[in-house]
Amino acid sequence: MASLAAPTVIDNIYDWKFSGAMLSVPRSSISATSVGQLALFAGGRLQNGSYTDVVDIYDRKAKKWTASRLSAARSEIGAGSVAGRYALFAGGFDASFKPMSLVDVYDAETGKWLQLQMSMPRAAPRFLDLGSVAAIVGGLSGDLQYLSNAVDYVDSKLAVHSTSLDANYPQLGLAVADRSSGSGLYTSGYQNNRPGERFNDFEASNQTFVFAAASASASLAPGPVFPYPRWGAGGAAANGVFVVGGGHVFGNSTNSALTTVMDRVDVFHAQYQRWSQPQRLSVPRDYPLVQAVGDYIVFLSGTQASKALDIFDSRTCAFVANPQHTPALYTLRQDAAATTVNGCLLLVGGGTVYQGRNATASVEMFDACNA
Repeated sequence: MASLAAPTVIDNIYDWKFSGAMLSVPRSSISATSVGQLALFAGGRLQNGSYTDVVDIYDRKAKKWTASRLSAARSEIGAGSVAGRYALFAGGFDASFKPMSLVDVYDAETGKWLQLQMSMPRAAPRFLDLGSVAAIVGGLSGDLQYLSNAVDYVDSKLAVHSTSLDANYPQLGLAVADRSSGSGLYTSGYQNNRPGERFNDFEASNQTFVFAAASASASLAPGPVFPYPRWGAGGAAANGVFVVGGGHVFGNSTNSALTTVMDRVDVFHAQYQRWSQPQRLSVPRDYPLVQAVGDYIVFLSGTQASKALDIFDSRTCAFVANPQHTPALYTLRQDAAATTVNGCLLLVGGGTVYQGRNATASVEMFDACNA
């Protein structure tokens, strides 16, 4: 497959072009990634609650959709890419709600599928694309530990090397990668304070780990603790700036709200290995979809209060003023997936609409490509 030079990004957000499309099957709990010119939306849960093996593939160059299939139907898949060639769909729950170790790999050059195995079965593993190597981190283990500390590295030759997080407690965190610099962050989320016991003790986590690509593997070290532990945050990175925003906390007294959704944004600077002063989203967002589009970090979804996007500029480390509230989503949705092709075409697909009552096949595309 011939490659194209990556296009530049239109700097004026009001000039980004909006269009829509449809997946072949409406579904939620879907996973998405991009590789080369392709965006791939895989697996998920159908309207009737069953899982699917369908993969919808959009080709930015040809502007066409095609469909393919995973080797097994599943949901809660970890999705990412490696070496600019392979799209990986790791783990997930099978039809009997058991975690899987299967990794389906799509070769963007040949259009063919092959399979790998993770060191341990798990659902919802997190994914770090570090360029020459990918890290599949953590997940739901399905045993008494409940959360996994397993890490599987997949290199450009699809060899798998395994290790684990040296964490005080097993953690299901947020994975944020900056592919251009080969660095990644695993932070926030929640941890199990009583692993291996019959009754779990979950708590928002401040544990942070810093990854850096190193040939066929990566270095892994503890990083500065996450400043404001919470559940359900989202994040992305550009130019060595890691942006983590939204999420929720639980009330700790009878007089406080059961759940408070956050507008807080924490920013980690890889160059200085530190977190800076927090910033704010325009609205609180829980489990937001977050993508890097060029130098921008885009927050969308995660709220019923606004269809507008919150756009953070990694060059100025500030949010872009957006009085026109455009670009914006056309449809409010939950439990969707997002990915960005060539760093400039942002796609949001699937999920549920009407406050979670219906699965949707709708795809919204925000084209910031300057070519």
